[in-house]
Formats: sequence, C-alpha cells, structure tokens
Amino acid sequence: MAVFVDDSEITDHIARFLLRYFRAAAEAGAKRPYVDAARDRDLLRLHWAFSPVVRDLAIYVLQHRHEIQSMLSTTRRIEDGMVRGRIDARATLLHRRMTGLTTAMVSDEPLRSYHSGPNQVLIWVLMQAWSLGMRFTAMLPASASYRETVTTNVQTLEQVRRIQAIGLIAADTLAAKRPGASALLEAGRSRREIYRRARDAYEALLRIEAGDPETIATLLRHTLLAPLETWRRYELAIAFSVAEALAASEGGALTLNLLMGDTSIPIARVGRYAVYWQSRTDLYRPPEIEPSEQVVRNILASYSLSASSDRPDLVVIDNDRRSVAAVIEVKYLTAEDASDRVRSAVEQLVRYARLYHPIEETGPLLGRSLVAVSQGLEGLAAPEPLPADVPMICDFASIRQGQLGAWAERLRH
Repeated sequence: MAVFVDDSEITDHIARFLLRYFRAAAEAGAKRPYVDAARDRDLLRLHWAFSPVVRDLAIYVLQHRHEIQSMLSTTRRIEDGMVRGRIDARATLLHRRMTGLTTAMVSDEPLRSYHSGPNQVLIWVLMQAWSLGMRFTAMLPASASYRETVTTNVQTLEQVRRIQAIGLIAADTLAAKRPGASALLEAGRSRREIYRRARDAYEALLRIEAGDPETIATLLRHTLLAPLETWRRYELAIAFSVAEALAASEGGALTLNLLMGDTSIPIARVGRYAVYWQSRTDLYRPPEIEPSEQVVRNILASYSLSASSDRPDLVVIDNDRRSVAAVIEVKYLTAEDASDRVRSAVEQLVRYARLYHPIEETGPLLGRSLVAVSQGLEGLAAPEPLPADVPMICDFASIRQGQLGAWAERLRH
C-alpha cells in the first residue's frame, strides 16, 4: 500500500530550520512544529515580538490610549516659606526645632503617577517587543519575506512609544524590570482591557520560554514562513534528519545555522561533520570532461549558452579528515511510483561523486551516500547486506522510523 507524504508533516519536521530561514518564503502552514524550546528560545522570542497577541496589543494602545491609567499619590515636600499641598503641622514643628529654620514648611503634595503594577506589565511588554523587533530587523537580509511584517510591527510600536503617557511610564526606573506576580494579578483583574491584553501577551511569552508546546504551535502557525517550493522544504527535511541521525550516532550536539542565502557555510554541524545545502563546497575539483559532455558544451556554446554546473542537494563534510563523507540526492515526488526518479537520482549521485574523486575511486563515497525520495519505494527491494559501493535509498516514512541510524553508522565506518 502506497504511503503518501502530507506536506504539513514535512513543514512540522523542519520547524527548527524554518525559524532560521530568512530567504524568500511563504506562510508555512505548520500544525505541530517540531522545535527545541531550550535551543530555539531566542528565535521563538523574536517570533513572539510580531505575533498577533503583541501586534493587536500595540494597535489597541494606539486606538485606546485614554485607557492608560495614572494614580494619585503624595510626595513629601520640605520648602522654605512655601507650601505645596497639605501642611503637616507636626512634621513642620519638628523640622523647625531640629534645623532652626523658622520659615520651613513640610507638606504633602498630590501628584499623578503611572507607577502601578498594570502599567509595569504594559510598558515591559511594549518595550520588550520593540527591542526584539529592532533586533530582528537588523539581522534580516533585504530579501527576507519576514522583513515586511516585522518592519510594520516595529513602526506601530514606534508610534506607541511616542504616546505621552507611554513615555512617562517608560521613564520609570521599574520599566526595565520584569513584572512580578502581584503586577500580573493587578493587570489581569483590571477593568481596562488594555492591561488585560498586556497580561495575555506577557503570559504567552512566559509559556513560550517555558517550552509549552501548545503555545509554541499556536505562535508558529501565525508567524512561521517556509520555502516557496515544497521540494525545497523536503530537502531541508532530509538535511535535518541527516543531522539528527549523526547527532544520535556521534553523541554530539546539533547546531543549526541561519539560512540567509550564503551557501558557503554549513546549515548544520554535528561534531566533526558539517552539512551543506545547495553547495559544492570548497572540496570540489572540476572533473575530467567526458566526450558526450564536450559535445553538449559545444552545442550550447553555439547559442552563447553555458553548460549547467552539477551541484549536489546535500553534502556532508568530515572536517577532521577534510574530505567529503557523503553526497545526498533528494527527490520530492507527487506520483506514487518512484522508479524513474530513483534512476535519475542514482545517475546524478554518480556525477556528483566525480566532483570529489576520479570516477574509478568513487566507490567508497557512493557507499556512504544516500538517495532520499519522499515516497513510492514500496516495490523496491534492497540487497541485504548492502554492498560497500552502493548508496542507501530511503523515503520519508522510513526516515521517520529511524532508518538513517544505519546510514550514520555506515558513514562512521
């Protein structure tokens, strides 16, 4: 029975990559995104900064600034011959006797203040979102699809910061401190919606930082973007699965890099291994041109066209040995039978192996390499055991069942 791959499963599988994907993208449509809350916390906080709960709060503050509430409090004043507010006769008499100043006056001056728990929650959320938004904007390349959304949110927060009451609250020394439990309780009990919204935004951040899966899933359903093409998403899914398999085999930490368009840096590192996406790497050496390839080049040159250059989907580098550990060809299928795509993938894999070794020396590299199709391998019978110069072929279903563990062990030996 054929097993078809749901695109949302691929998207959920690569959520950790998508948090770092800052190229042209579209809405991801994640359902149950797989992230590591501890390692991805900083990126999740950036997403919180332009999430609907924060964006709606900023817009609400602009439209309902009159709800920002001040408190009437008193400040003790000691003046010479001047009274501000209500005189404290006893304190005045004591002060005169102690200082010898017969014209000194002690009074309690009434002042309006924004020093309250609800205002502390409100200002902390707004300033934190603005700071994170500014940081996100600074790290995004000009072509990133996130830029428009993040920039719009930062501009809204800039308008909020120019509100007089917000400026006065921000000047308070407590504005930079995280609100405590009592401040949150006051904000949640307030009859003013502006403070209840601020409390909701703050508690959403707390749950994200604590790794609550439901809150993170809800957040990323509204903010996460993914590559426009499904086949690119599948390539990232294989890259992530390969890195996870290496991490399990090596017992090392998995480090993911930002994806901003520079293919000269690996997208993942695990111990001595580095995984490159859409890059031939600096270990590439131009192979000897075959007669048929030369004929193709001559024909294209007649039309002023250059020959296409071979570029593997994924390359795994062993940094200790400064050699290519594996080449991986990825095929995303929409049809049930993968036979033709497997044939094509094997042909490409052999061509790619020539980029790093003479053709007669490619056997060991091919044996460590991999063909990953999305589906359609039900009728394919693999030899057992797999010959040392034959690459492993797998699909997404078998990868999720742990088949790459055997490939990782094969790579290490």
